[in-house]
Amino acid sequence: MDLTQLSQAEEHLRRAREGLTVAAQLLHAVADLISDHQPEQPISTMALGLAFSAAGADILAPYPRAVRDHALLKALAVEPITDQDVITQGITGGEYALRLRQAARTV
Repeated sequence: MDLTQLSQAEEHLRRAREGLTVAAQLLHAVADLISDHQPEQPISTMALGLAFSAAGADILAPYPRAVRDHALLKALAVEPITDQDVITQGITGGEYALRLRQAARTV
């Protein structure tokens, strides 16, 4: 994929996400981060926390505090894996990203 195609793909993705709720945008951004970095490796709570922090800083920053708090609570409420045992069983970042994208459809 050349630079022009990549730029066009990113623009299509941006437009597709415009109509999503802030919580759904946050979940997609987290999924992007964890699937872009070694998606075949097991996800860790540290990697997940860092992805939520980075995505939160990017996606939530332009909104007032009440909107940020509400979106974060909604995103965390549907987060597909909240059980530490599942993470320690070795789910990969790629699989977790797919589950986050699926969960984003519900918020």
